[in-house]
Amino acid sequence: MLEPLKTTLLTSKLSQNAGGLAVSVPMMAHGIDAFPDIEMHVMGTIDPQFPDARWKWGPNVHGFPTKGPTALQYAPEMLSRLYELEPDIIDVQGLWTWTSRTSLQYWRSRRRPYIVTPRGMLDPWARENSKWKKRLFSAFAESAHIKNAACIRATAELEAEHVRAMGLRVPIAIVPNAIPIPDLQDKPVYPRRRALFLSRIHPKKGIEFLLRVWRALQADYSEWELVIAGIDERGHEAEMKKLAESLGVSRVSFSGPAFGAAKEALYRSSDLFVLPTHAENFGLVIAEALAQEVPVITTTNAPWSGLNKRQCGWWIQLDRAALENTLRQAMRTPPAELSKMGARGRTWMIEEFGIENVAAALRDLYLWIAGRAPRPETVYD
Repeated sequence: MLEPLKTTLLTSKLSQNAGGLAVSVPMMAHGIDAFPDIEMHVMGTIDPQFPDARWKWGPNVHGFPTKGPTALQYAPEMLSRLYELEPDIIDVQGLWTWTSRTSLQYWRSRRRPYIVTPRGMLDPWARENSKWKKRLFSAFAESAHIKNAACIRATAELEAEHVRAMGLRVPIAIVPNAIPIPDLQDKPVYPRRRALFLSRIHPKKGIEFLLRVWRALQADYSEWELVIAGIDERGHEAEMKKLAESLGVSRVSFSGPAFGAAKEALYRSSDLFVLPTHAENFGLVIAEALAQEVPVITTTNAPWSGLNKRQCGWWIQLDRAALENTLRQAMRTPPAELSKMGARGRTWMIEEFGIENVAAALRDLYLWIAGRAPRPETVYD
């Protein structure tokens, strides 16, 4: 009988500051570890702001301090720990940090297969952001790292299309992220109806579009307020607050990061979720909002065409006129109808994005990469 397949999820910043990875990676780790033929480990960097957060990321967690620039996430002790652990397969979460270099070094030494899960970092918008830095790191490690992967895991068809558009011939598996399906708390009663933006406060997320559209809407929808929540990145929150002030928008608040019960309460307090994003490989917050019965407006830069098909939201072009018209339509929709839309969204999340189905698909992928199982249907050339 074969020993369990020793698998390592290799990532960085083992804390809530990792954004969507802080939800999806721990869920993956615990979900896949439930299978007796998989031994799951999580390896990443310690966030000095939340050093103890790492213990929640999986059944076997290995955290390392970093040195040098924060963006690089250089953890010199990580490679030696990989040599000690000797995983059969590695699944790298995200790109453009030292974890890619570490994964490549381990492969060159041990020739054990690895998967690259880009997490949206190969989409056109992301590749153009800090382009010269990424070109340097690509020449240093990332280009060889991607090309030698046994497989690239995309979380949606749109992300797979971005990978193929780069000319990469590595096999691609499409396996979505799993999402938590929480028990629903009672919805609080507020004097105003609420539109919620909750994500990283980053130029990629389209907050500027949202604020400029809100300015055009605020006089017509005085019963609505806009809440902008999330982790600030690169001082973008200060820029957006300054923009809001210059635009003279009203009933707009920046509420900061929200985690755990506070985040769930924020979803439950909202009538509408808005993410006018420039690029998403998956968009975990969209799934979280739907699981909390909140209808969603997002752009065709996120892989959520099902919002229209399932009648639980709006999937629109990233265009100020389209966003304004859609918000007008949503905000004049009766509360009872928005509630029905939200309920349809939650049903969709339960049917397609529960941890059991996603973990089983990833297990099949890992066993195939390791030569222990046939090629799964999620993989195509």
